[in-house]
Amino acid sequence: MKSLLSVSLLTLIIFCSCRKDKIEACAQFDQTAYLVADTIYLDANCSENVVNYLWTPKEGLRMLGNGKSSTERFVILPLSGTLSRTIELKVNNAKSTKTITKSALIL
Repeated sequence: MKSLLSVSLLTLIIFCSCRKDKIEACAQFDQTAYLVADTIYLDANCSENVVNYLWTPKEGLRMLGNGKSSTERFVILPLSGTLSRTIELKVNNAKSTKTITKSALIL
């Protein structure tokens, strides 16, 4: 009985320690849609087990910060023929990396 309890405890410890390294990446917009010249505010504090953040704005956006914190702001630039702007977020810790892409609706 004692060895079964020891094995169960060891399994639980291993499971919990592995879970701490698993990254969950997410980012939330401050609005559902934007106009040209508006500022998009994205918040990735909902991500889990992240040590580093790297935001990358795609065409039609200008980043206002350094792109290395859990929150970032982007100014929407004029861009013909598209109704969205895309932002990439790469997050990592010592054992894992994850990249997500978010698109904002531009009216």
